[in-house]
Formats: sequence, structure tokens, C-alpha cells
Amino acid sequence: MDKKLKKYIDQYNLIENCTSHELMPNGGMVVLMNQETSCEVQIEDKAYTLDGFQAILLNAYEVSVLVASDETLNFIAVRFRGAGASFFYEEEMEALMQRPQEPLFIGKSILREELDAYFKNRLKPSKLPFNIMKIIDLLDEQGSDYSIDEVLAIANVPRKTLDKMFNLRTGLTFKTYANLT
Repeated sequence: MDKKLKKYIDQYNLIENCTSHELMPNGGMVVLMNQETSCEVQIEDKAYTLDGFQAILLNAYEVSVLVASDETLNFIAVRFRGAGASFFYEEEMEALMQRPQEPLFIGKSILREELDAYFKNRLKPSKLPFNIMKIIDLLDEQGSDYSIDEVLAIANVPRKTLDKMFNLRTGLTFKTYANLT
């Protein structure tokens, strides 16, 4: 993975040579990029079809997600750090936040060999009045022992604004995210 992308993306997980795979819950968003045949993505009691070479964005989820197919799976799970996905999919964030339990279909023909180029082309610096990634880095360093005063100093905004923007970008409340780390 390109060094510039590591600030936002935790890892690329290649899942292949199996007919099902369970994604464990995490605190960040995930993009599933199907590389071949159609498969089914099961989130709680709902199933979504992911066609070949199609991708979906999953909000931070609290239960495991099952990906299954009658044929051999070949997909990539891209795990983002905290609010990292919002720097690549800003235009989709509002739709995702309105339906946080449903995946958002985001594109086709995203190939494994072109992941770094794809994400570098999509990367857009934040237009927020403060840098959420700095706040997330602080929370990751301090865990649940965060100092709200220090966070507010970094954000340079009132607490109410911080809570609203943090929830909009991560899908989690500030306090919930802090307790996950």
C-alpha cells in the first residue's frame, strides 16, 4: 500500500479460495470489492447481491458480516481507519448516514492491481473546519483516557459542533468511538 494512503486505510484484505467469509465487527468503514463472480453479503437478517467487479461501502457495523457464494470467492475488504473513508467517498457520506445499516453500492471495475491508484485518485482533503484524522489519531493514542479539552483544542470548535461533525463522518458518536479504542 502507498505510504500516503496508510494514514486513512488500515489494510487491504484479500479473501480468496473459499465459498464464505465472515468479516468481524470493527469501528471503521469497509469497502468490499468483488473481483469475480457474484456473491451475497449478509448483514443481520438482510442479504445484498454484489455482482462481479462491483464494490460496496459498509458503515461501521456492530455484528459480523457474512460474504458467501456458490462459487469460489475472490474479493478485497478495504478497512479504513476511523473516518478515513470520508476522505475518499465524501459525496456518498450523507446517503450512507441516512441509511447506516445498509451498504452503499459505489462502483464497478475496481481491480486489485489498481487499488493504490484508485484510492489516490479518489483522495480529497477534508473541507471540515477541523481535521478529524488528528482527533482520531489522538483517540487511538490515548484510548478511552482521552481528554475532551485537548480534543476540543485541536478541533477549535464548540463541543456540540464536534459531536455533530464526528457523528456525520464516522457514523459513531465521539464518546462511542473513544470507548472502542
